[in-house]
Amino acid sequence: MAQKFINKFLIASVILSSIVGISSVIYGLNTLQIEKENCYATLLSATDEACSKIESNFKNDKASLRMLAKVIGQADDLESNEVNNQMGTYAVNNYITNIAILNADNKILQSRHANVENTVISFEEEAKKGEHISNLQPSAFLKNKYVLRNYVPIGDRSSIKGLLFTELDADSLVKAWSPSIYEGQTAFCIADRTTEEIVINGWNQEYDTLSDIQNETIITGIKNKEEGFSEIVLNNEAYLITYKPMNIEDWDIIIIVKSDIVLAPAKKINNNLIHWLILCMIIFILYLIWIMRCNLTAIREAKENANTDALTGLLNRNSYEEYCSAYSGGNIQCIYIDVNGLHEINNEKGHMAGDIMLKFVADTLKNSFKNEKIFRIGGDEFLIFSQETIAFLNNIMQEIDSEITSCNYHISYGLAEGTDLKTVIKKAELLMYDMKKEYYEKLGKELRNKLT
Repeated sequence: MAQKFINKFLIASVILSSIVGISSVIYGLNTLQIEKENCYATLLSATDEACSKIESNFKNDKASLRMLAKVIGQADDLESNEVNNQMGTYAVNNYITNIAILNADNKILQSRHANVENTVISFEEEAKKGEHISNLQPSAFLKNKYVLRNYVPIGDRSSIKGLLFTELDADSLVKAWSPSIYEGQTAFCIADRTTEEIVINGWNQEYDTLSDIQNETIITGIKNKEEGFSEIVLNNEAYLITYKPMNIEDWDIIIIVKSDIVLAPAKKINNNLIHWLILCMIIFILYLIWIMRCNLTAIREAKENANTDALTGLLNRNSYEEYCSAYSGGNIQCIYIDVNGLHEINNEKGHMAGDIMLKFVADTLKNSFKNEKIFRIGGDEFLIFSQETIAFLNNIMQEIDSEITSCNYHISYGLAEGTDLKTVIKKAELLMYDMKKEYYEKLGKELRNKLT
């Protein structure tokens, strides 16, 4: 009888424990679901508010630009003092950093005659679009800065004399328009549903396009100009997200918040109920993650150190040899660069001065060839592989040569193209030596090391 009682007690305990456990799970899930529904209402309200604010700001800026463009359009000369003064009256603010005119000659006319050389905007391409707001483009005024541009044509459609535009700092826009809900821990983005490009990124700079979100439901909804709410997981972190089409270009506004922030009150209750079940697992998982990160970091750093030149940060000789070994054929362009006078500078001013010169040359190459393979293959020798045309590369190298020469340094270089890698490299090297020979002949000197 006692055994039967014990058995029944154990069974009852198991059943009761199961009921409590299941009830706790159901309670926890219901609590989370309620918090998610409340979050949806909160995010939707914030989305409407942010959308209204942004559209109003762009609308006001557009209206001001139209009025100014109309006044400027009456002038005979866009470079006149009158036009210049009129542009000077336009009120820039925290996110509108510059106002200027792009004329039909592709020249940028800035307020107070502070005109700049235009290498980033095409009048022909932008004029075809008429009145519009661009996606992210390189700034015409600030180096390594990406901005949005609000364009308004000057003149009628049949005769556009220029494009009046403002540059808008995307980072400042993020600060000005970020929602204040959830103690300011939300983020927002603006995406172009046509190009899938993330135009304004107030969330994660690693995500450049909608495809980086890795959620076809959201991407499809945005492309179809739908308003929606969803939960996504990225890099082991859960997010709640709302999206809504805007009345600006083909833009959609997206507001994102971590689920942990939204569900913190509910999770606090649930964690008190199930904490003792998951504590060990969390510690173990965190330990595994830590071990993996440590190993991955060590491997990555070791690989980077083995393939990176310590002085310049460029790819080193090892990387160059690997690239040549892995080359599978096809047309390729090669630039062979040699720094003139390194031996003389080392002897006269010391090796530190020589290192400074090499770092300057390397930084100049990196700034001009951001997406190309740049190798330091010797003490003063650099080599670049590219898929651009020889004419384009020649123009770039002339600009680089001028920039380096302006700092009283000098380089020699050769450009070649072909399908056989060794032949292309050798040809570029010979052309470099021809240029180097001319340089030393002008100085009345001979090459220290001649190519044999």
